[in-house]
Amino acid sequence: MRHFIKKFCAVLLIVSFSFNVSGCVKPYLIHPEFKERHKQIFSAAVMAPETDAYMLMFNGDQKRMTDLVPMMEKNTIKKIQDALKEKGYTLKELDLTEKVLKKNPELRTALFDVRKVFNKSLNDIAKRKNKKFIYSIGSEVNIFADRADADILIFVKEVGIKKSAGEIAKEVAKEVMITAACALLGVVHVPIPNVCSTMLTIAVVDSNDGAILWYIDNKCNTAYDPENEKHLTLLTKSLIRHFPDSVNKVEKRKIDLKQKAKLSEKNVLVQSTEIMPAKVTPTAM
Repeated sequence: MRHFIKKFCAVLLIVSFSFNVSGCVKPYLIHPEFKERHKQIFSAAVMAPETDAYMLMFNGDQKRMTDLVPMMEKNTIKKIQDALKEKGYTLKELDLTEKVLKKNPELRTALFDVRKVFNKSLNDIAKRKNKKFIYSIGSEVNIFADRADADILIFVKEVGIKKSAGEIAKEVAKEVMITAACALLGVVHVPIPNVCSTMLTIAVVDSNDGAILWYIDNKCNTAYDPENEKHLTLLTKSLIRHFPDSVNKVEKRKIDLKQKAKLSEKNVLVQSTEIMPAKVTPTAM
């Protein structure tokens, strides 16, 4: 038993250190045809995020924090849109607010259905059902693709959790017990506070056939406070930055580099001409 506890403490420390220092081994997953399909992606629309927030109580119950949801949704949508614009994509509007859904029951039903399929896909991805990362939401995306007229739809799922004072006290007591047990065996255990967490998932979906082309989440580091806008901004940016720039921006960058190179060569030639001494014509005696 002593050997097991000692081994457990050592492994826990190594795993905690690895996650905090190195992060995820592979930050994102892509469809086998992503490289080719990406060449045809010029516009994007962000779907209404599926967002929720909870307070984890001492007795294990979860209390919904509905007041946090609007802020979380607004922040995440804005940061993703800003990042995609910066990467050279044209952003298309896709209004799926409650006001719009109330006037359009068909759209509300479609949103419910597409989220259901999306969540099933997330479960399949978590289980790594397809080694080649071939997952699709299918024709359920068509109604949104038509409304937005965008090449890709950005699906977002975000869940924030905070622990109550009672739950935190229980966690602290547990950490103290683990630390004490490790100390008796000569193993140093550094307790890592975990009073809040935010789980964010971003999936880029082809608006033509519903294929999930690009996927990323922050499962390796969820220590972000859902009540803190700066934390949410940092989290969103840390994920979406991995999505590649648009073909247009890449080409523009190449053109700019060529122009800078030509300008640099021209400046060198001008400077060389200015430095060269003028020819002196000998005068006749």
